[in-house]
Amino acid sequence: MKRLLSKSLTSLSPLRFNTEWIDSVFSGQTKVWVGFSGGVDSHVLLHALANQISVEQKRQLVVLHVHHGLSTNADDWLKHCKVICANLGVPFVAERVQLEAQASLENAARNARYQAFQKIMGKQDVILLAHHAGDQVETVLFRLLRGTGGKGLAGIPRERALGNGCARLIRPLLAASKKDIEDYAQQNDLAWIHDESNLDERFSRNFLRQSIVPVLKKRFPKMEQNILSSTQRIATDYAMLAQFAQQQLAVWCNEFGGLDLSSIAGKTIDERLFWWRHFLEYKGVSLPQSQLESVEAMFSSREDKQPEFVFALGRIMRHQNAVYLLPLEKTVKLAPLMSGEVLQRSFDKICVIGSDACELKARPQSESILMPNGKTRKLKKWLNDKAIPSWWRDHLPYLYLGDTLVAIGDLWQHPDYCYLKVSWQRSAKLPLPRCS
Repeated sequence: MKRLLSKSLTSLSPLRFNTEWIDSVFSGQTKVWVGFSGGVDSHVLLHALANQISVEQKRQLVVLHVHHGLSTNADDWLKHCKVICANLGVPFVAERVQLEAQASLENAARNARYQAFQKIMGKQDVILLAHHAGDQVETVLFRLLRGTGGKGLAGIPRERALGNGCARLIRPLLAASKKDIEDYAQQNDLAWIHDESNLDERFSRNFLRQSIVPVLKKRFPKMEQNILSSTQRIATDYAMLAQFAQQQLAVWCNEFGGLDLSSIAGKTIDERLFWWRHFLEYKGVSLPQSQLESVEAMFSSREDKQPEFVFALGRIMRHQNAVYLLPLEKTVKLAPLMSGEVLQRSFDKICVIGSDACELKARPQSESILMPNGKTRKLKKWLNDKAIPSWWRDHLPYLYLGDTLVAIGDLWQHPDYCYLKVSWQRSAKLPLPRCS
């Protein structure tokens, strides 16, 4: 979906959406979801939108409520949201989630919500969330106190992709103040729920909202507007910087997506960290500064080492002084192969024609293979000769007839078994630089 208009909402009360923006959001046949907790912010967003769109556009509107189950009132909140949607005449979907064990309950709940969004939404759908200017201020202060860089200081983005797909997440109230929202709610006699957890100052954001921000506002009355203005300028600057960085990385990265470490080897530690950060962000990964420093130190080691940095979304590995972002390791699938049948595995497809007795077996530990010149070569040395990356060595298709290794994918085939036709297709997610 195309990027939508940046000025999507006026800051006047009652809240009014830009007509051109509405038409852009509801273009095509995609569903437009509204994340609806039942609180005042999301209720105002839903009510204002439902009353400003056309009858035809309303057919695309769907409300999504995520039931965390954290509060004893959660079931009542769900019922309340369902009634509100019935009164507005919009479809209602509730998704119950289980929180994963994490150090931060706030992060666990947030992650569960976004996982629910990605599960429910279609690839071209849009979801609107009700974050407002006050949320932006809290986020920037929280990140600043925790320690963040330019991207963090840009605050909550008005619009971004959801996950790795084409679905979009949009926050149309980001320039609206809490007072704008509450005034609208009162003027329209809206009823909303009150989440008791919002008063618990054990949560850092609640502490900032209730004990810190009011004090700052007394001293700096225009604090909210100034911070919003700063985040917008920083976001623009960071986006341009990221674009320039990607242009340089396109030169430094090879055709398989690996970053040539010699390109950054002579730079200062701060410069290397900069390029590491943008290389990973270019791949859709953002690591905390502490992890980024660990990665830089790990891959600045001698080239003869085989470092591996594993994190929740994947792993970073090095091959011939280039680093690659790879998917997490998966179990190697071993199975018999019928002639002409395609076997789909985690990172490849393999098909053999000419025998129904072939079988994929695990990587042999002490095997010699016959070369075209009639000489034999230890498998380990052959893998080194071919510069096979460490991440592929167990995943190569080791094809056997009985106890005889007759082929390794399409990289090697036993001279006595040339009648076998081997087709091997590799996933680009797991690059094989020298042999592709």
